Amino acid sequence: MKQTNFIIKQLRGDLFFLFGFLLGVFVLLSCAHQQRQISVSQFRFNLEDQVYRIRSISTDDKMESYNELIGEDFLAADYDQDRILDCILMGDVDLNQAQKIYEYGLNEVSKENKLRVHNPSVNRYVLKSDDIQFEIRTFRSLNETTFNQFKITNSRPVVSREVFVIVDQNADGTLDEILKGVITLGKAQSLYDKAIAAGLEKGELIKVNNTILVKEK
Repeated sequence: MKQTNFIIKQLRGDLFFLFGFLLGVFVLLSCAHQQRQISVSQFRFNLEDQVYRIRSISTDDKMESYNELIGEDFLAADYDQDRILDCILMGDVDLNQAQKIYEYGLNEVSKENKLRVHNPSVNRYVLKSDDIQFEIRTFRSLNETTFNQFKITNSRPVVSREVFVIVDQNADGTLDEILKGVITLGKAQSLYDKAIAAGLEKGELIKVNNTILVKEK
């Protein structure tokens, strides 16, 4: 009988300890959740009888903030919310075509005053020459692939600026795909080479194992 009571008391003690442990974990998780909450907003739009969604994801501490373009069979990401898609995460859609869909959707969002303005604070290298600005940004996608985005902004046109965005998929110094604007890869590559050379000379770009990266600041 005494042995039975001892076992019951021991079980009660173990259960109490387990309950306390679980309660502590719950409190810790609750505190962590309270400290950093994730906010998700979503906008649906139609284009050529297809339904698309723009999903904006951010944390309350502003440490993470990015957009996703979701199609029926693809998913693309705009990591710094600068209105330019950075890569296709899923699916075989052309990045240039996805960009056109994204721009259309953003314009639809802005008509309903649901578009948030976000000033990205990513590392970038900027080179200015007269009325033309060259910008190189280095990104790391979710699958740990590093790539560069080369942006050319021409302020000479009186009515509106010309913007060209080209992607260096492997960050190896060779441009692979025109994402925005009408420009040949050959011309863009020539400008990219000059921007890289100037950046390396100034120490704002670094070359690691044949990979060109914007130096972290």
